[in-house]
This record gives sequence, structure tokens and C-alpha cells, in this order.
Amino acid sequence: MKRGHNLYIKHAPIAAAARAERGVWRLAAVYPSPQSGQSAARRVGRAERVPSYEPAGAYEAYAAMHDDGTAVWVRYIAGAPAVEPRPSSMTYRVCDRGTSSGYQGVRVVTVTVAAECPRCGGPRGEAKPHRFHEDGDWYVVDRWSNACGHVEQYTDVLAEWRKAVAELEIADRRDAIRAMRAGPADAGEYTEAVLLLNAAAAQIKSLHARQAALFLDMRGHSEAARRVQEELKARDGRMSARQAALFLADLAATRAACTRCDNGRINYQCRDGEFISLRCKACRKETVPNA
Repeated sequence: MKRGHNLYIKHAPIAAAARAERGVWRLAAVYPSPQSGQSAARRVGRAERVPSYEPAGAYEAYAAMHDDGTAVWVRYIAGAPAVEPRPSSMTYRVCDRGTSSGYQGVRVVTVTVAAECPRCGGPRGEAKPHRFHEDGDWYVVDRWSNACGHVEQYTDVLAEWRKAVAELEIADRRDAIRAMRAGPADAGEYTEAVLLLNAAAAQIKSLHARQAALFLDMRGHSEAARRVQEELKARDGRMSARQAALFLADLAATRAACTRCDNGRINYQCRDGEFISLRCKACRKETVPNA
């Protein structure tokens, strides 16, 4: 294993191995801090100061927690067909036999957890159904195999899920207080979408942003749904419906105050005379470049 803080990282063999197995994630290095790991991951995609990953965009990388620090995983994505995008989370059906010392029976719980192995940050495996018999009944749960080789126990996955749910509920309560203090929704173009999400969140406890986006799309707010899905991915899948509503309200306010763009596009002329039109990252509008 290569550790960024005490070894010179030889990127050439890592890049070559990733190129040989297109779309397969490879552990590149382990860095001592999240900041150094995240910085290294950004440089891989840009091929910035790491020519082994040229041309820019041929590889992608992400940083994740590792037992020894922050791991950077890379994969080669150039060519066709397009590789599957990295999931923001994984959903599994797992056994829950309770937490007491005595036998309490079994129940199947569906959990949504991080897409990365908690030990090394590598990608978690795809769920495969497993049918078993216990106490006179048949049950179906999921099994998965992590490419990194780390084996996960259902008890650990349940603990991870419960911790994430608790953190989300705390954040949701905080956001609910913020929403009440703000008074009636005034979210510009997203006002109706925000009202729908707040009403749904009030009726359904711990409503996730993923379900919220589907709900918005079904109710005809497709653009708002896409913005929520976009933000959900940026937050690694950790977002409640109420947080999605606040995000849309903040986005509407940002759009109203933005002076950097022209209807969602930033247009400028390069030194060589070429005209460039880029999407404004603050407004996130779905627009096309000016002709």
C-alpha cells in the first residue's frame, strides 16, 4: 500500500494498471489528511502535475476515509461506451437480530449506506439476493463482495446506517427550526416546489432527498428535481427532503442576486479571439450557449 506522507508515489504503474482494466477502481495512495487526499483526487481528473493521467478527463478519482488516513482511488474512463457513474450510496437488505445477548428472532431491514468500504474507501460490491430459512420462515437478504477484500458484518452495516439516520434526523430538526423561523416559503421560481417538499417532509418522517426528487418530478417540477439530484450527488447522498427544500430556496436567492452571468451563461472572449460560453456554477440553470 502506498502512503502519500512517507513514500514517493509512482503514478505511472497505477495509471497503467487502471488503463488496462477500464472502469475498474484502483487504490492509488493513502494520504495523511482529508485535504491532501481530496487535492490529489482533483489533480488526477485534471492531469494537473501528474502527467501519467493525461489527457485531462481520461481518468477520474475520489477521496475517501481509510484506516490509515484518506485514500485516493482512480479509474480509467476514456473511450466508449461510457462507464457507469460512481453511485452516491448503496442499498442493501440485511439481517437484524437485535442487540441483546439473547436470541430475538430475525427481521430484514433495508438500509442505505455509503458507497465506499468503511475500512479502505474502496467501492462496495453490488447486492446479490440470498434466500435462507430460519424459525420456520423464508427470508431474502443481500450479500455483496467488496473488491478490496474487506468482509462486512450485518451488525456493522446496521450500526453505520443507524448512525447516518440519527445524524440526518438531527440535521432535519435543525432545518425544520430554520424553516419555521423563516416563515412562509418565498423561494422565487421554486416556491411551489419548496411548499410541496415541506408538506411531504411534515407527513413522512425522515423523507430522503432521493424520494423528494422523484416526488417533484411526478408533480411536474422536473427542473427542480434535477437540481436536487445534482446537489444530492455533491453531498454523497446525505440529504433529507427538508434540506432539499432549503437548498432550492437558497438556489433561487442565489440566482436572483447573481451578477456574474447572463441568464445562466458566463460569456467571454479569450486572448486568441475565441468566444467561450460556460454554465454559471452558482445559478445552475439549464441553458445552451449563445449562437
